[in-house]
Formats: sequence, structure tokens, C-alpha cells
Amino acid sequence: MKLSLVFTLSYLITATWAGGYQNCLERVWLFESFLIDQRNPEADRQIGYQCNNWRQNRCIGSWIPCRGRQGRAQCSFEDFQQFLGNTPPNLATQAAYRTDGSLDNQRTAVNCIWAWRDRNVAPYNFKGYKGVKYGRNNHNDFIYRIGQINNDNYNKPAVRAAAGDAAFSRVDDTLTKISQARVADHGRHLIPAARNGLNGVTIVEKDMGASPFYRPTWTPPPGVDPDTPQWRTVDWEATIRNSADPAATRTRVRGWLDTYYRGNTANRNARDHWQVLRSYKTIKDRTNRCRKH
Repeated sequence: MKLSLVFTLSYLITATWAGGYQNCLERVWLFESFLIDQRNPEADRQIGYQCNNWRQNRCIGSWIPCRGRQGRAQCSFEDFQQFLGNTPPNLATQAAYRTDGSLDNQRTAVNCIWAWRDRNVAPYNFKGYKGVKYGRNNHNDFIYRIGQINNDNYNKPAVRAAAGDAAFSRVDDTLTKISQARVADHGRHLIPAARNGLNGVTIVEKDMGASPFYRPTWTPPPGVDPDTPQWRTVDWEATIRNSADPAATRTRVRGWLDTYYRGNTANRNARDHWQVLRSYKTIKDRTNRCRKH
């Protein structure tokens, strides 16, 4: 493979059938990024804009900014969610705040997913061109664009000073939570797939902790997998290390992962989301490499 084995074991497992909780975390990430971007002069702001006339996969209209409602000078989380479209339910009950006034990413995402589920619908998948200037109808582009804007803003002394380092820490923490949620969401698919595909290999599971949004009383609609109270995925290094022949098992695991995610017979959903996870890893790498400290 072109990718290193470490990358394969650490990041390929995070490709997922993106669930509603991740969608809600991405809404929080976008809003936190919006608050930082607002520290720029208006002409330099990019987040919180949407195309008012999108046709044939391009913007032929104007980029319109999110405006605060009810006399607010700046969009609140409630305003911003409405701005993204499809009228999210129970907006006033979604945002949860810490004592310092910042958005609590996990509590807000939990409130968000249940606001939608209580209406028996999944969270609306907003488009990139609905949330960021020059955005596209492409989720990978959205991830790259928001991540790069955050890094650029960090490297602007005036913006960083005005927003405060804590604001960037919150953005980074939410991004980490998105990746963790994707690992866990995919784990329930990956574990049985690995057991079926790696016959004779004892698959060791990794406990990732309790699901923050699990409700035992929730009954999923037809065709939707039930939630699990505990987040789990495959512990690849333990699986390899505990086998009778670690070198041979490593080769088998490597080949299976490549086939499962990237080959001609790859799982279609996993292959589709491979690009998304690569985008998240790229942004994380750029954050570590490109921010000036």
C-alpha cells in the first residue's frame, strides 16, 4: 500500500457510516469556527456565508452572511442552525453552555441529535455552500476549507488575540470528538466485518467508553441500526500482538484493510467515507504543522 501501516491501523478504522451525532458535532465545530472568524474585518470573513442561488453544482448568485435575529448583532447558535437550512427542531433547547459562556460541544451535540430524533428524523446533512464562502457540495472540501480557515486565523496575531487561545482549543477539541465518534460509530460494523474477513484471527476489541447519547428506550426506524451503550472498535495492534504468528497476521490484516476500504471489492459505504477520514487526518496534520507558536 502507499499508506504506512501505522496510518492504516490508526485511521482506516475510523471510516464510517456517518451518524447523526457526528453531524451535530460538525455543526458545533462550524459554529465555534464561525465565532473565531468573526474576529476578522468583515471583508475577510468566510465562515457563516451561503450561496443564495446554487445551480448545476456552482454558485451563480451571491454569498449572503448569517445575520443575528431578534436584534442580535451576531448570529447565535440558534440563528446559525436555522441559517444552515431545513429548520432544525427545538432550536432553543439545543445549545448548552459552560460557566464561561462557551458552547459545551458534547452536551450541545447530544441535545441536537435528540431534538431531531424526537421528531423521528435524522439530522439534516447541510451542504458546504450553505455554511462557508466559496463552499461546494462536497463534504471533503468543507472539512479542508474550515480546517484551513481555522489555521489561517490562528496565524493572524490580531484574530488570535481577539478570539483567545481557548477558542482554538475548543475548536480542536470538537474536531477530536468528531473523529472519536466516527471511530466508535464504525466499530460496530468493523468488528463483525473483521471477524468474517479474517477467519482464524482472534479479533481483540477496544473499549472506547460509554456512548454520550445512548438512550435505552429509543427504538430506531426500520433499516437503522440500534445504538450501543458502549463504544467499541477493533484494537488492531493487540489483535496482531496476541496472535500465534504476529508477522503473518500483520500481513493479513494489512491486506484485508486495503481490500475492505480501497480495493475493487471494497465495502461501498466504507470506501465513500475513506475520503472523509483522510480529510480529517490531513486537517489534524496541518494543524500540528502549520500553526505558528
